Amino acid sequence: MMHKHTVDLLERLLAATQNDRIKWTEVPGKTAYSYLAGDFVVLIDTNTERTSFRLSDAKGRSLEQADTDDLNAASLKNGNTALSAVHSIHAIAKRQAMGTDEAIASVLGHLQHLDLNDEAKATEEANHEPKDLGHEISSEDEAVADVISPSDGGTEIAETPEAESQDTEATLAENAEDEPVEGIAEDHPVEESPAPVVEEASPEPTIKIKKKKRSLLNPFGGKK
Repeated sequence: MMHKHTVDLLERLLAATQNDRIKWTEVPGKTAYSYLAGDFVVLIDTNTERTSFRLSDAKGRSLEQADTDDLNAASLKNGNTALSAVHSIHAIAKRQAMGTDEAIASVLGHLQHLDLNDEAKATEEANHEPKDLGHEISSEDEAVADVISPSDGGTEIAETPEAESQDTEATLAENAEDEPVEGIAEDHPVEESPAPVVEEASPEPTIKIKKKKRSLLNPFGGKK
């Protein structure tokens, strides 16, 4: 029959092992695992034949020992047997000593790396795919360029209001030069009226005035 203190020790060992507070070491060549606590060693072993618990000192002397029957007869505070506690400790100690959890984490990390590579490859392939010219132009594209014209196959850049005004004035000027005069058929030339003949004015007659000779005796030039 196990001592009460030994049962309490098993309960504390189980809780510390489950919380990953203590480190178990594999015993070479055996299915046993050991935990070093100062000058004392706790050894647990379980196989198809038997399960055992042993506490020994630094000199190797056995201070407490329990086999399958003793462990199965002792009960923990939670109602489970001491045998079930040793089985649980042994399973956790085995995973810990063999590095099972670290191996699983490494494999998961490798798989995650592969997933990231696949996503990066898929993204790169998508970026290199030819774009569909018939796709709907976004609102930002519409602000920069007009829809592709099916007649000339080109893309016309949207003109500013100022440029449109200059083009309109130039077009009106060209139309004014080419447009025929209203009311006159295009195929009949316009007859020009002859310029009016300006008659030259006849010269005015010259009136000659005969000056009378004056003398000192007849200053008025009258008849004597």
